[in-house]
Amino acid sequence: MEVNLIVAAGRDGAIGKEGDLIWKISEDLKRFKRLTMGHPLIMGRKTWESLPKRPLPGRLNIVLSRDRNFIAEGATVCADPEEALRLAGEGNPFVMGGAQIYNLFLPFVTCMYVTEIDAECKDADAYLAFSSDDWRESESEPWVTTPDGIRYRYVEYRRK
Repeated sequence: MEVNLIVAAGRDGAIGKEGDLIWKISEDLKRFKRLTMGHPLIMGRKTWESLPKRPLPGRLNIVLSRDRNFIAEGATVCADPEEALRLAGEGNPFVMGGAQIYNLFLPFVTCMYVTEIDAECKDADAYLAFSSDDWRESESEPWVTTPDGIRYRYVEYRRK
């Protein structure tokens, strides 16, 4: 099984603010859907609750929560990374956040799909922290700029 992580992060690793994405780039959201379709998605309760439409269709939605009584209609709830990976089966799951979930799963992740945003968010409250010592850039695309001036690129990292 390959465990994937998918995220959009600023230069400083910023990924979220007040329970929401910092940057909403239409092309990136389409890419997220294209890459994850048919694969299990693993997320935390806060990420689940932030979704405008739940569950995300065409994918097994797995939600981690410490609350054993938490119910996520249309999703499977579990309490730890090992259980989430068992539930994902051989489906090559994508870990989609938030920050605490990324940190829990980093030891299991073999591939990271990162949308690198050429900006910082000074009031962000969620960050992705990973050591480049453990990862190598395996693919990248050229920088592009959205009509409203957000510069970004897609980078794939593989565990060394």
